[in-house]
Amino acid sequence: MMIKLRPITGEQTFTIIPSTLNADLLETADITFRETGTNVTDDLATFTWDSHYSMNYIEISLTPSVTLKEGQVYSFELKSSTDVYYRDLIYITANTNKNEVFTLPDNYNQYDDGSDKYVVL
Repeated sequence: MMIKLRPITGEQTFTIIPSTLNADLLETADITFRETGTNVTDDLATFTWDSHYSMNYIEISLTPSVTLKEGQVYSFELKSSTDVYYRDLIYITANTNKNEVFTLPDNYNQYDDGSDKYVVL
């Protein structure tokens, strides 16, 4: 499941489980926040993090410099110069009902041209 953010300006917070909980490594980490449709990177996006070691996750507070628009998808990476600590997609939506945002289409048509052959070993 991808991260959901709202189409607003300003800071938004979400939780992740990175591959490391080493505070020294996370303090020197950088982020990459890239719009997937245009492949444009938000080089001015800033972030802070807060640890929750007892629960093995951290809270990321992300402040993008671009305007987030409904339906956009961004890639997000938390990384050092040599390692990636976390990678995910961020979906921008004002909808807060998870069942409506992540439903599959109801208009599925199965393709059957009749030429399938099965080999049983």
